[in-house]
Amino acid sequence: MNRFFVLAAIGLAATGAVAAAAPRLADTPQRAADPGNKVVCKTFTRIGSLADRYRTCKTAAEWQRERDNLRDLDKAYSCRQSDDAAVPCK
Repeated sequence: MNRFFVLAAIGLAATGAVAAAAPRLADTPQRAADPGNKVVCKTFTRIGSLADRYRTCKTAAEWQRERDNLRDLDKAYSCRQSDDAAVPCK
């Protein structure tokens, strides 16, 4: 019976030493190596509703690419002219 208590005490001491030596990864937030890889979540209100919302998560680089695409698309549509002889904008 004494052997059991001695082995239990040794086991508890060993696990305490290992736990104290191991770094706590759960407490430290993970940082992206590249700022473009940081995940950014945005909440949008669904069109036609005052209360229904949805959440979209993308990386910062994906949000920037989407903004650039919308800007280019807007520029392309604003440069359209009804006159065929008109010079296209750049």
